[in-house]
Amino acid sequence: MPFTSASVMSPEGNGSSLGPADHGSLLDTCERALGRARGFQRPVLASWSRPLDVGDPVSVWSRARRSTQRSFLWQSPWDGGSLVAIGSARALRGRGEHRVRAVRDGWRTLVKDLVTGGDAAPGLPVGEGPLAIGGFSFRAEDAHETGRLPDALMWVPALQIRSTVPVPGAEGRPMPAELRLNAVLLHDSDPEQVADSLVHLARLCLTPDPDAGRRKRRDRPGRTCRSTELPGAEAWKGLVRGATDRIRAGEFEKVVLAREVRVTASAPFDLPAAVERMRGANPGTTVFAVDHEEYTFLGATPEYLVQVGDRTVHALGLAGTTPRGATPEQDEACERELVGSAKIQHEHEVVVSMLRDALADSCTDVTAETPPQVVKLANVQHLSTKVRGRLAEDSAAGVLDLVEALHPTPALGGHPRAQALSWLADNEGLDRSWYAGVVGWADRSGQGQFAVAIRSALLDGPTASLYAGCGLVADSDPEAEYAETCAKLRPMMSALGIE
Repeated sequence: MPFTSASVMSPEGNGSSLGPADHGSLLDTCERALGRARGFQRPVLASWSRPLDVGDPVSVWSRARRSTQRSFLWQSPWDGGSLVAIGSARALRGRGEHRVRAVRDGWRTLVKDLVTGGDAAPGLPVGEGPLAIGGFSFRAEDAHETGRLPDALMWVPALQIRSTVPVPGAEGRPMPAELRLNAVLLHDSDPEQVADSLVHLARLCLTPDPDAGRRKRRDRPGRTCRSTELPGAEAWKGLVRGATDRIRAGEFEKVVLAREVRVTASAPFDLPAAVERMRGANPGTTVFAVDHEEYTFLGATPEYLVQVGDRTVHALGLAGTTPRGATPEQDEACERELVGSAKIQHEHEVVVSMLRDALADSCTDVTAETPPQVVKLANVQHLSTKVRGRLAEDSAAGVLDLVEALHPTPALGGHPRAQALSWLADNEGLDRSWYAGVVGWADRSGQGQFAVAIRSALLDGPTASLYAGCGLVADSDPEAEYAETCAKLRPMMSALGIE
């Protein structure tokens, strides 16, 4: 498509267009990458950037995702950062026990010969340059992929927009951001065609939609839904009893048992509306959405697995749950029960101890805050402990190395890990897909953020799979654990408009 100076505008139409000089700089970046690809006889990643003003990330994602089968939305309270990523310049996949390592190695190889151009935007949160985005399922499939999402998939987006959240009182106004366009050049690539394709993608993603006001999102009237519990309630409670029998027999100390509610609606779900509801109803959570072919995996999670920035490592132990109370007095009583429960404190300490031990392999000055804090969400409250460390001077570990070391934590699978996961594989009977897996991003220097993919759902048109799980120890009560999963399912039920 021919390039014109007016062909790419910011969503606000405020004059932040890509002009001829930008196109020339982008083309130069692609040409330099082509020269390197021919010289090295291997693919080379080209990454070009410039500052840009953008509006609300969810609105940008909602419009831009229509142009591709693969997209990514990330909005996190951890550092106030947001990310919208559209299209794919290169996919990075892994399978089996070493799937995270395979993705990490592919990413390191790809960025080794990176060619950059343009101007980076100042003032962004941690992370720089092109990113690898995506996630990993809860369970690795050793032989072949059987789930509805790949076992391990991260990719370099063709277009990425990173920004900070608005400061109080600035909602609705443009935010400083960075637009970055990425492409992989081969020895026979046409750099002009690559540059024009990226400009065309940017135009599709950033040009304001004149019909947006007339297409205001709303649930379809008369929508009906049919729900199925997998497994059924009584069968799941039987699994709880079986797990606690095995715990008392000494086979493992803790196991996290999940269940699925599969919903079939009379019409496809409105995903942008669901994301907006998630964000509004769950402040303090990380909102994410991953589009991959016909599937969308989305959630609002209160838990992160690991963050790495400026060689500082943060992990979070979130384990131990009790409901919210209907009144302030009842809520305080629930909190006292949470804090005072020996069962819950033990369950929580198992997770924190594992995080400390895992970080000690690559970090110095590993500390865990005490006592655990109480995190209050819309429907439940949790015990939470932040664990922090500093990468050792001689450590080359990056965020993907730490994902491999930590995932799944006892908060997701159980403890000891091997025995708990073995019991789940034999008994749970559930394809968790990316539920209780991890979703996030990594940059070329090893910085990055990965969230634990809970409070989530996997959607395919009018079908949604919602998941919730509970950490079981020796004296877990089946009725109480089932009630806990019901409370954990409510946020996604509400977001999707399911009664």
